[in-house]
Order: sequence, then structure tokens, then C-alpha cells
Amino acid sequence: MAQAARPQPEQVYYQRVAWTWLLVFFALFCVLVAVAGYAGWQYYATAMNPVEGAVLRSHVNAGVSIQPRGRLVAESIERLPPERDPCPGELDICATVAEGSVIRTKTEAGYGPVASLVLADRTQIDFWAHPAGAELALVSYRATAWHNGRLEALMRQNAGYLRYDIAAGQPYDQVDYVVDVGGGTRIRLMPGGSYSISVLTDASRAVSAPAVTGEPIRVEVATRAGSAIIEHRENTVEVQPGQLVQIDAAGALLGPGEARWELIRDGGFEQYADQNRYDQTSKTWRKYALPNAPGMAPEEHNGRFTVVRSCRPETPDFCTPDDQVLIGQFRRDGLQTRPFTVGIEQTIDADVSEFPSLRLSMWVRVLTQTVQLAGVAGSECPVMVRITYKPTSPTDQEASRYFCIYTGSGEVSNSEDAGEIRYRQVPQFQWYRLNVELRDDALLRQARYIQSIRIEARGHDYLSEVTGISLIGRQ
Repeated sequence: MAQAARPQPEQVYYQRVAWTWLLVFFALFCVLVAVAGYAGWQYYATAMNPVEGAVLRSHVNAGVSIQPRGRLVAESIERLPPERDPCPGELDICATVAEGSVIRTKTEAGYGPVASLVLADRTQIDFWAHPAGAELALVSYRATAWHNGRLEALMRQNAGYLRYDIAAGQPYDQVDYVVDVGGGTRIRLMPGGSYSISVLTDASRAVSAPAVTGEPIRVEVATRAGSAIIEHRENTVEVQPGQLVQIDAAGALLGPGEARWELIRDGGFEQYADQNRYDQTSKTWRKYALPNAPGMAPEEHNGRFTVVRSCRPETPDFCTPDDQVLIGQFRRDGLQTRPFTVGIEQTIDADVSEFPSLRLSMWVRVLTQTVQLAGVAGSECPVMVRITYKPTSPTDQEASRYFCIYTGSGEVSNSEDAGEIRYRQVPQFQWYRLNVELRDDALLRQARYIQSIRIEARGHDYLSEVTGISLIGRQ
């Protein structure tokens, strides 16, 4: 048989080149198929669409506005015709909210929650307006397009106090709520939690106490339920239920600590020791004096308030100089025949609607009271505390709750809780701890706003002392 012809070297070379190109194109085809498949899977897994159905519900008639994306000015929220109203037949004034919208509240809207943003997943964000309004931008609110893998919401809170109640039991595998408060700080809110975030501006900071660092507070984050993660520059802090974290104007992160707010500034009179005065320019206490009878001579206007250093009330009989505290002292003597009032007052200017607990406490002592009985309507009270408040609205008339602390062997001329005045008869010369839960008080149980506090001595001759003044709100 004839032997098969052996392929020539050129044929072998071209066959190898052909197979090489075939394999290369096949590999490229496989890569393209893989890339297309991966891109398709990535799109399926990560594609996000805006979630519609967010509704802003205004609980008041004025002071709430929306600035939609692309608009230069905000529009006051107004009631729409029934066919366009998101909540027809309800008392709230409602409007739909889309991505990019900015919601604002103004001071005139009133006290307490004046509006609520209700998202499609039943998350609710409540807006306050006092003392300087609030502002929130809904930067994005999106969910995965083809499945329930992820829901994400990014908001930017520029000012004011807001409460976030993040819905639990959502159908998404991952829920990511983030609030940007500026200064490189973001706050992640876990589903099923209840949180409050306050961004303080110069106007809202006017009556706020500085942080322990001496700098004013810029941001406060408190948790009632759930867990909040604060990402601040290079730090991460978790805020558990009942805790509070603050960030001061210098960027220092403080806490977490107990979620409580001290509404009284300089309750231990330290600033009086620094200034040696409480005049009308003081940002804490201010002194005042009032004659209680017509035609009083100048020499009868001799009530005075001073601050002295003495043993603390817990150990009044003996202490070292290092264990002494500052004590505010009201004094009038000379066997006076007509009454005179001297006192100190402080503006609180606080919306307290978020505080189910408001505890007023202070140490008081009565050393001299020449008229034994408390008198009619508290006219002889060597220590009289007055809380001025408004029940629900800025248009409400100011109201007051008084606490009269007096001494003597006689019976009080009024009942324990008569009208606006509550009486406390205390032993002479002994320190007494006034400790009152204002939310248990019939007048202050539902009060949304505390305007001011006054502490004064009323009467003829008196010598009385106070220290450790505190008004603490808790959520």
C-alpha cells in the first residue's frame, strides 16, 4: 500500500494557527457570556428604584412647608381637593413627598410634633418646630427593583429636633436608614427602633447649656428602642436604649451616657461665684425685687440675694473647706412691717413634649420667718418656686404652678394642693429636699412648654437658702 502523505510543515503551522484563533474566539465568547451573565445578575441584584408613597402629614395649619427637587423656594403645605388629597376626610393636611424634597418647620407651628413624614414602609419621622424650626432633606428612598433584597433611605438633617420610628418586620432582607447631620457624621438607625436626633443651630443653642468641654452642643442622638450607630470621622459609637451621645461644636464626641436633659443652668451658682452678680445680661439667673405694698420707703426695699459658701445639705453640721458648696441666700431683716419680695429667675424656653418625666428638685432651708403662717395666696413664703408654662400652643395664655416652702408651728391657711399653689411645711433650721415629678402634677401633666422658673422669698423678715437646683427631663 502506498504510504499516506505526511503533512507539510506549512500545513501544520496553519492548522495550529487556526486552532489557536478558534480557541481564542471561543474563550472570548465564553468571557462575554460570563460578563453578560454577571452584569445581568448584578443588575438584578442591585438595581434600585425610588419608592413612592411617602406622605407628609401636617398636624397644624401653618408653619410646615415642602421644597420639591428643582424648586428654588419652599411651598407651604395646603389642603388639596379630595381627588388629590393623600388623606381625604382627615384633620391632617397631607402632601406626597418624593426624593430630593426638603421639609421645613417654623417656630410659629407650635409645640410638640407639628408634622409627620410617613414612608411607604410605615416608618414615621416626627418634626418639632421649637425653638428655631427643623429641616430634613429626603436625599434618596429606594428599594431593589426585582426582589426584596434591600431598602435604603438617606436623609440629611440640617436643623431642629426630629424623632425617627423605624418600622420593624419589613419584607426586605436588608434595611439601611442613614441620617447625615453634617460635619462628617452619619447615623445608622436599626429597624424596629425609636430614636431622636437634634441638630442645634445658633438660634436653638441660645438657651442650651454647653458640654462638659465648654463648647456648645451641635448634635444630640438618643435612643428609646433599637440601636443607633454613629459614624463620626474615624470613630464609631453604638447608642443603646436609654442612652445619649453628644457632639460639640469642636467635633468632640461625648458619651454614651444616660438619656437625660438638665433644663436648669447654673443650679449650683458657680457662675455667680465667677461674676459675683446676676444682672439682666446674665444667661443663667437674673435677680429681681418687688415691693408687696404701696408707698414703701426706699429703706424698706432691703431684701437681697447673695451666694455664700457653706457645708453641703447632706452634711450641714461639719465639713472641710474642700467639701463646701455654693448656696443661694435670700435675706431681709429689721423687723419690717410690710412685705417685700426678692428673687432670681431663669428663662428655660424648652419644648418638653417629649419628656414623660420632668423632675424638679432642690435643697431648701428656712432659718427665719417672722410671720408664722404661709398667709393668703402664698404671701409669706420664705421660699416660693414658680414654674411658668403653656399647655399646648404658643397662643395659649401663660400659666403657673407654685410651690411654697414655709416653716412655723401654725397651720397652713390653704390645703396641700389649692389652686396654683402647693404648700410644704418644713422644720425650721433643717434642710429639706424638694423633689417633685411634674408629670404627676395635675397642672403640668400635659404641658408641652416650660417658659421659666422663679425662686423667691416673700414676706416681712426672712432668711432662707437654696442649692442644687435641677429640672431633669427624661424620654
